[in-house]
Amino acid sequence: MKKLFFLVLFLISICKLNAQDVIRGHHGFYLSMGIGPVFGKITDDLGSYTMDMSGTGAVFDFKIGGAIKENLILHATLISNTMAGPTITTSDNSSIKANDNLNVGEAMLGAGITYYVMPQNILLSGTLGFGNFSIMDNSNSANDVSTKIGFSMQLKVGKEWKISKKWGLGVAFTYAKTNLTNTPGGGVVEKLDSNRLGILFNASLN
Repeated sequence: MKKLFFLVLFLISICKLNAQDVIRGHHGFYLSMGIGPVFGKITDDLGSYTMDMSGTGAVFDFKIGGAIKENLILHATLISNTMAGPTITTSDNSSIKANDNLNVGEAMLGAGITYYVMPQNILLSGTLGFGNFSIMDNSNSANDVSTKIGFSMQLKVGKEWKISKKWGLGVAFTYAKTNLTNTPGGGVVEKLDSNRLGILFNASLN
């Protein structure tokens, strides 16, 4: 009975701490890290020939910055997506599953803002920056290629719960896009465009 009593007191104290922290708002240094699955496709348009690379991959989202006013945060953003063994569909409707040794990557570096709606601790975030694509062959690194850099963006919405005075854990949904023109050589011009949805398990320090 005593153990149960102390457990209830502990839970009540945690709830009070969480409530006070949420009301406190967001100030000062900000660090956010998220990881989870990403879905969607990357389209490679060669003019007379189009190729879609689709499948489920993994996304890592890293943000660092600080509050410029309460609950409004300015940050740098680094995002990395990797998709192993994508399904490749061409404009003539033929489709093939690539070997898992083939990884298609997408990276982004940019700057953005995150706003927390209080006291619900709901985050709304937007980032603009530069991104590119890469293809990596784990069986032969000589086949690795990387594209030029182009426009990239991310939108993010989520909900966090305070687990201490500084740390919050939560879940977020993202939409990200990279669009660029690449010239791999031989007079070839290709336009690459991605549309990716992600689900992040998010942790923030603020």
